[in-house]
Amino acid sequence: MKTYLTKDIRNVGIVGHGGTGKTQLVSSLLFTAGMTPRWGKVAEGTTTTDWDEEEIGRKISIQTGLAYAEWPCTLCSGDKVKINLIDLPGYSTFINEAKASLIGADAALITVDAHVGAQVTTEKVWDYCTEYDIPRAFVLTWMDRELSSFERAMESLEQVFGRNVVALQLPIGTERGFRGVIDLVSMKAHMYKPDGEGQPSIEEIPAALADEAKEAHEKLVEMIAEGDDALMDEFFREGTIPIHDLIPGVRKASW
Repeated sequence: MKTYLTKDIRNVGIVGHGGTGKTQLVSSLLFTAGMTPRWGKVAEGTTTTDWDEEEIGRKISIQTGLAYAEWPCTLCSGDKVKINLIDLPGYSTFINEAKASLIGADAALITVDAHVGAQVTTEKVWDYCTEYDIPRAFVLTWMDRELSSFERAMESLEQVFGRNVVALQLPIGTERGFRGVIDLVSMKAHMYKPDGEGQPSIEEIPAALADEAKEAHEKLVEMIAEGDDALMDEFFREGTIPIHDLIPGVRKASW
């Protein structure tokens, strides 16, 4: 059995309101990382973390599910780290299970339905992250569904959690036309094929989205600089923050 040093292990809790796609996100991450031979789907009962017969039948998580993946670390010279994915229930009946297990996480991804925006459990799990003092990020799910809206979902999160909610990515396309994202750190477009293997092609930002991406990038840089005196000095001196400083800045700002 392969062993890992403590410094090469990350525990990430996947939390959010029920039905926002936590288990499906974990399944997609495992497939993209090459840990599973096929893309498991909640609707088909083939995900890794919903293995119990009752979970498969109800198509919801009722207990903590565990899985792991290896992934290159951008801050570790590309060396792979082990990421333990903790898939936590989101329905109110099982929310205490989520709170109890989240204490073991180093960070959290909070799933948010792009059609609905912030919900009751979204606020609850945010409060748990605050209580445990762990960094967190929102993940907008179901972006390819009818009536999903990046703008509306972001407005909802900003209303509930304040102006510190800032985008790290912008969508390319909407609803059924959703086909990729713009990484606002590297300022590159990540394009995906509908029936691909989860690996994007890295391209230049589409011209039609260039101004919007530039504005969003500047907002991200300004928000990160506000929380770090050294980065603020660099921002005023250079007019921006270079990517080798921006990535650690994003990491620090997520606390």
